[in-house]
Amino acid sequence: MNFRDILTEKIKNAFVEAGYDDKNAYVSLSGRPDLCQYQCNACLPLAKIYKQKPMDIAAKIADVLSNDDAFESVVACPPGFLNIIVKDEFLTSFINKMAADDQFLFDKIQNPVKTIVDYGGANVAKSLHVGHLRSAIIGESIKRLLRFEGHEVLGDVHLGDWGLQMGIVILGIIEQFGIENLQTDEDRTKNITISVLEKTYPQKSAEAKQNEDVMAECKRITFELQKGEGIYFDIWQKVLAVSVEDLKKNYARLGVEFDLWKGESDTRNVVRGMIDALKEKGFAHEDDGALVIDITNEQDNPPLPPFILEKSDGAILYSTTDLATILQRCEEFDTQRMIYVVDNRQGTHFKQLFRTVAKTGIAGKELDLEFSGFGTMNGKDGKPYKTREGGVMRLEDLINALETEAYKKLEDTIGNDVSDEEKKEIAHQVGVGALKFADLSNHRSKDYNFDVERFCSFEGKTGPYVQYTAVRIASILAKCESLSAKIDLPEGDVQRDLFILLTEYQTAVKGAAFELAPNILVDYIYQLAVALNKYYHEYKVATETDIDKKNSRTNTLKLSFELMKTLLDIVGIEIPKRM
Repeated sequence: MNFRDILTEKIKNAFVEAGYDDKNAYVSLSGRPDLCQYQCNACLPLAKIYKQKPMDIAAKIADVLSNDDAFESVVACPPGFLNIIVKDEFLTSFINKMAADDQFLFDKIQNPVKTIVDYGGANVAKSLHVGHLRSAIIGESIKRLLRFEGHEVLGDVHLGDWGLQMGIVILGIIEQFGIENLQTDEDRTKNITISVLEKTYPQKSAEAKQNEDVMAECKRITFELQKGEGIYFDIWQKVLAVSVEDLKKNYARLGVEFDLWKGESDTRNVVRGMIDALKEKGFAHEDDGALVIDITNEQDNPPLPPFILEKSDGAILYSTTDLATILQRCEEFDTQRMIYVVDNRQGTHFKQLFRTVAKTGIAGKELDLEFSGFGTMNGKDGKPYKTREGGVMRLEDLINALETEAYKKLEDTIGNDVSDEEKKEIAHQVGVGALKFADLSNHRSKDYNFDVERFCSFEGKTGPYVQYTAVRIASILAKCESLSAKIDLPEGDVQRDLFILLTEYQTAVKGAAFELAPNILVDYIYQLAVALNKYYHEYKVATETDIDKKNSRTNTLKLSFELMKTLLDIVGIEIPKRM
């Protein structure tokens, strides 16, 4: 059980024993740590209910708790607060139990939910760029958060591999190599490479936007492709294979892993039957030749546009495949919850999608669908992050820039005995750590400005600062051998404050998971790093001559390091061997 929950249970029991309602009798961290460690404000709202003064109620509760072994003091303070200080013995006992448990006494969820986190959204035949960054980083941390809680979670990349962009790239490939040179798998393997795809799509896309005939041909090829056979389908399969191989490599550099590499195309055998069923049940009707479902209601202002299942030319949209994907996930994985980590600007689409699912009952069961939108990453000037030439920056180039900046910083901190190869590996860990920490420090719904130099700093609220703290602790622990597993009573306020902070980790984890807001956990990790810096500057560890003190301090650092390592792993940040 969470430490604060234990205190809350004691406070609630005291309210009941004193004859009061315990509904609001929760313990929170003190807003005035100079006065007390915890506080409870429940006496104030009870005053009107029981027609008593808040201070009188608080005094009665304090009296009930006066003999409780958990509390050093519970004091009634005007206008009716309960100021709480716990006994060091009670606090230290909990810390020792945390240290002895592999999961730090974490309360796993009692009823795990089968969940799919949709957080990729990369398009086939295109390079990953900074627009894919937040989805990948935030989605990966949400997936890990929910797994740590005990849920059954799958991460799905959900590729864009079945729409008009495929017709565009296929036409570009055919014009470049000639359809006669794409007939065999050997020909396609030779001619369709990632470098070809990276050039082909932007060139042909720009041409199609300027030339109606080219666009018409791209649409025709897309329509033929979606029939699922023929040369266009063969070319598409090779494009998909080449793209996925490259995407896996780039996502791996970011430390992002998907359990499912599915895309829009995986619903191609489901879509037609789904559309027919929705027509038969009377949900879908024709509107200007297109097949749509009306989903707006009287409360919508402005009205919500209808959900389009099929265009007038018979082509399907990503809205159609998104609906079919939900149906497929329920049938294949018995999914109970789906979380979409997507750009805020897609909010209307997902509102339409979720409304359609609810109206049609297509999932066949109660289903929790959540839109977990995120803001944009901007440059230092507050404008969308671009290359010097004004184009959208490739994700690979952004990671390279961070690694370069981290390498510069490391040249001032790492000795000459480290090989250049190892230094580059550490620079990668620090660079990616800086990127993730900077992104996740902000609430996902907010825009933020990215500054490579500032975020790679070893000082302030940055990833490198947290990583350096962890590396420093690991270095101290490497010099110390603990002769017992015991942690003694705190030696002073710095250690006592650290103990209290250690007990708060579960609140941070559960809060971040409940709100799907990893910034809550990142804030806690930073607070822990600050507290640990104070601790190892306040108390000698490796050079301490008193064996009992050395053991206790070593074990305090060991617990802190293991917890920090676990929490950093949840947000996908590695701890380098040295910095």
